[in-house]
Amino acid sequence: MFPYALRSIVLVLCASSAQALTLDEALIAAKNYAPDLIASQSGEVATHALTQSAGSLPDPKIAFTIDSLPLEGEDQYQVGKSMRSIGLMQEFPNAGKRAAERQIATAAWQASSAQHRYAQLNVKRATTLAWLSLYYTQEKAQILDAQVIENQNSLSLSRAALAGGGTADNALAAQLETQQLADARDDLKSELQQARALLARWIGPDRAREIVNGPLPVWQREPASEDQFSKQPDLHAASSQISAARAELALMEAGKHPDWGLELALQRSDMGQSQAMVRIYFDLPFFTASRQDPKIAAATANLQRAEAEKTARSAGYRQQYAELNAQGDALTSQLQRLKQLTLPLIQKQAELALAGLQSSKGSSNAVLEARKTKRVAQLRALDLTSRLATIQAQIFFLTGGH
Repeated sequence: MFPYALRSIVLVLCASSAQALTLDEALIAAKNYAPDLIASQSGEVATHALTQSAGSLPDPKIAFTIDSLPLEGEDQYQVGKSMRSIGLMQEFPNAGKRAAERQIATAAWQASSAQHRYAQLNVKRATTLAWLSLYYTQEKAQILDAQVIENQNSLSLSRAALAGGGTADNALAAQLETQQLADARDDLKSELQQARALLARWIGPDRAREIVNGPLPVWQREPASEDQFSKQPDLHAASSQISAARAELALMEAGKHPDWGLELALQRSDMGQSQAMVRIYFDLPFFTASRQDPKIAAATANLQRAEAEKTARSAGYRQQYAELNAQGDALTSQLQRLKQLTLPLIQKQAELALAGLQSSKGSSNAVLEARKTKRVAQLRALDLTSRLATIQAQIFFLTGGH
């Protein structure tokens, strides 16, 4: 009996001495700790920086030329006897290409910004679910603690009865229950470690060691509209990807229009005469059927893919909402039935079994079975409550948490 008493005392001391971690505090800790947010924010900063240079002219080029350098005779390798020039060249992509590049960069920034908002939403959702998991796992410990106290009382009474000449049935039944509770506590210890590790993933191991406590969030289940789904950051990112695909298509189509370039040069002949040169050159987009048209076809297919992916994501959100609501309705009915009907019957059954044992008309096995049934029912009620809270949180972040 002593190990269980010590464990209960340790839990009580930890709960009283450690600072309680509320859900709001956990969300603040996740905002400052989660590496996912740092990664997504860095991506947003990077794509925004690229918008500053998108659509710019290529860097100019400078050229130094030595022409007609003698390789034979008395003037061999004398640069002064050659034509020397220095020139500056600038390429000018057509306006359609430059505009499309700016649109692609802007769409990439918008998509990255939406992905950062999605990462924020995901961290909030995951932190909330992890906090709820640890909260309800701690609640299981209280149920088992109450069962341990009852078991210890039974052990004391059965030993006293055995010392007074009673049978060993009651003592054996109490010892059997002790072993069953030991198994339950081992399972609970594993659940606590897993729940704490999950919370540490989002808020850090130091804060995850704290006892979670505080008011539970209250979420109202309201019908969701299509407009609520459209506000999901994930769908905003999909819209930006569509914009990027359209700009990519425009860039490929702009490839059918020629780019041009300008070169200005100063020349000096071997006679010391200075000259100027101006050259304008154009690309010739010939053979578009084998060059530009395949790229346009690929860009068109990518645009269709991006549009289909957004439609699929939107349909997935609607499906998820319907499934969560169906699960929530089922859990609500089961929880109400368990609290209003099943648990009172089980409590009455346990009281009758104990009364029968005290009056020597019942058996210790009946008391043991009644307690086990009560413990299982209480844990099931807590499990249903936990699952319902999880579903309500998922619905909230699906429809209004963003």
